[in-house]
Amino acid sequence: MIKSPHPALDLSFMRAKTREEGGGIEYFNVASAGDYSQIGNYTADCERGRACAQEYLDYIGRHPTNGNATLLGCIALDMVRNQSPKGLVLGFMGRVNEYSMPMAQMMHKPSAVPVDESGHSVGAGIATEGAR
Repeated sequence: MIKSPHPALDLSFMRAKTREEGGGIEYFNVASAGDYSQIGNYTADCERGRACAQEYLDYIGRHPTNGNATLLGCIALDMVRNQSPKGLVLGFMGRVNEYSMPMAQMMHKPSAVPVDESGHSVGAGIATEGAR
């Protein structure tokens, strides 16, 4: 029996597979708005993908576990395996990228606090871990 917090229980776009399905988790179980030849469906899928990504980001922020560190890869693999519609995929990945790009920029800015080769601050006071 899976217990919360667990992404298959806590995230609206995931689900635990039944025994008949072989068990495990479906990491990206999102229905498309429909045929992209119909006006608004692509936009709706992009918005739904972004909403799922925000839900994912909020979740991993609240539950930063080793298991959740691999969650994005599992989601991406399910998107590929299930041939998820591109609006859902681009909406999801676009939102994750909007979050990760500023974090990557922060990691590459020179630190105002000198750090040694292992990333610990050096100078006055007690040594603490520096930004990585």
